Amino acid sequence: MRFGDFRALDGVDWSVEGTGVVGLIGLNGAGKSTLIRVALGLQSVTAGTVEVPIGLAAVGYCPDTPGFEPWLTAREVLEQSRAIGAARRDRAREPVDAVLATVGLERSGHRRVGGFSRGMLQRLGIAAALVRDPEMLILDEPTSALDPEGRAAVLALIRDLGERMTVVFSSHLLADVEELAEGLLVLHHGRVVFQGSAADFRAAHAGVPMLRIALTGGRIVESAPPQWGPALAEVSAHSADIDDIRITRPSLGDAFFAAIGETP
Repeated sequence: MRFGDFRALDGVDWSVEGTGVVGLIGLNGAGKSTLIRVALGLQSVTAGTVEVPIGLAAVGYCPDTPGFEPWLTAREVLEQSRAIGAARRDRAREPVDAVLATVGLERSGHRRVGGFSRGMLQRLGIAAALVRDPEMLILDEPTSALDPEGRAAVLALIRDLGERMTVVFSSHLLADVEELAEGLLVLHHGRVVFQGSAADFRAAHAGVPMLRIALTGGRIVESAPPQWGPALAEVSAHSADIDDIRITRPSLGDAFFAAIGETP
């Protein structure tokens, strides 16, 4: 995907199928939003093809800051969303109230959305995509600008949705991706750095877990897995002097910056 001389996407080859949660990560300008627009048919590619075998009507989308007419109620928003576009006749539709219950807004269906919090609007945006009964859901920065309570609610919702459909979500919050995503697509300067399972990505690009034992007096004993036995044997004779013992595991963030060759 080119914009003038700038390549927003460069040789991206990626496929998604089955249920589960897939994280789309990369620095600003990596091509995440462009890839989403291309997948949704909102942007024509300069070269190559995009195939959506299930049809675009089976793909739901929620932007990072969903907006609705403030005078509409939540129920009216979903009825409007369902009415827009071609109807899908291959799947039974859930009642609007059932979709509101899915996102935890069952008690707010009658309320005008102008009074909704940021977190409620985010969940309503997801509901507006779900009401069309998609097989795939694409979310762009779904937890951006949310407070801790709203973020936790949206993450729990994404986890539940991933059990019955494909959910692709982009995020700068790598802790959210690490918590939810079973699969990953990592972009850097418009190119694919990695695609596959999150576990394989960490194994390939992050260090090994480390055992760290802190003793009184400031002494620290650290060791990699092959030496955990000898390290524990060494300090066992001084067990009364142990202040702290823990295993530190590399994070998705550690693996990400190692993969793109940059430091946080």
